[in-house]
Amino acid sequence: MQSKGPDKELNIKKITERLVSMGLTQSKLASELGVSRQIISNWLKKEKFPRPEKLLRLAKLLKLSFDETVVRIAAEEEPIIAFRKKGGHKILKDYIESAKYMGSLLEKLVPFLPFDQFSRPPSLIDPNHGYEYIHQVTKEIRKEICATGTSEILFQSLISFFIQHHGVIIPVFWGNRDQHENALHIYLPKSMTTWIYLNLDSRIHDFKFWMAHELGHVKSPDLKGDEAEDFADAFAGALLIGKETAENEYIQMRRLRTIPKQINRLKELAENLVVSPLTVYYEINMYARYINEPEIDLETNKAIYKATAVFNRQFHTVSEYLFENQKPTAAEYMSCSKKVFQSPFFDALISFLKGSKKSAGFVQSLLNLPLADAQYMYEELC
Repeated sequence: MQSKGPDKELNIKKITERLVSMGLTQSKLASELGVSRQIISNWLKKEKFPRPEKLLRLAKLLKLSFDETVVRIAAEEEPIIAFRKKGGHKILKDYIESAKYMGSLLEKLVPFLPFDQFSRPPSLIDPNHGYEYIHQVTKEIRKEICATGTSEILFQSLISFFIQHHGVIIPVFWGNRDQHENALHIYLPKSMTTWIYLNLDSRIHDFKFWMAHELGHVKSPDLKGDEAEDFADAFAGALLIGKETAENEYIQMRRLRTIPKQINRLKELAENLVVSPLTVYYEINMYARYINEPEIDLETNKAIYKATAVFNRQFHTVSEYLFENQKPTAAEYMSCSKKVFQSPFFDALISFLKGSKKSAGFVQSLLNLPLADAQYMYEELC
């Protein structure tokens, strides 16, 4: 039986043509790639599929692009990937393919999760990002997690809600990144499980928004692409800043008049709710548009964006809060994942590794870590 990627196979015709044009034999190719002649034969017979690092070396050696090296296979149950959209930032195809490969590895952990394997987690029937609809939905969720009125949504309330919806939080250390790498969402249709990679190196106020954003994806698993991202963004804003809060703050902002006073009001509310001032600002203006009233304009000289940048720098990253500015050991990191984020990820990974012959490379691919860090983690896991 062919061992291949979850949704692709080698483009044998293109690869063979390139081998001929370059005068490469299978033996020579094997030597260049550091594999046996039999491995090459298995690849070309579609009996085996190269590991990611060998696939990349194969494409580079033959001077082929990813699309020329592999052929996509339609798959109804392939992993569904979502990155939080940020402005006009383009998400590279290779990044999506890498995330899908991570999803194929996560499938191996599903049997070890403590979830009901026979029923689908509750989701929305017809999700859309209309203002009234979004706030009706999030109002019910706020009630469910005991955050009525203008009260703050607590981190632990969000975390518990993920567990109820078969969501597995995977806290990771991916550095201080400004784009979609701060959160990665992988939904596996076959098992109806959701895996959420959350970057612990994110600022804490942004982190809460990303958690709420990912919960929006969990509640709308059938949405894809930009439609899914737009819904998740609208859901996150409405969940963290309810309609009642937006209405009250819009009235207050109109009374304050001057930009410095308005920004100070935003920062005060943002600190109380542990969200970004920009999130509060956007939600107030969404309310203004909803009631057909003038929006609050804090964008002269980019005032709101500068104020938000200064505001965020006052606070630590999530990892700094959790580990008191110290780099955690592998044991401390895994303990935090379980205790703070209620994540079954590492327990499932340990159970899987016990019954398999996977190496540290599996952990490296699963967590997108440097090999040295993956080896350190692997030793702790095993």
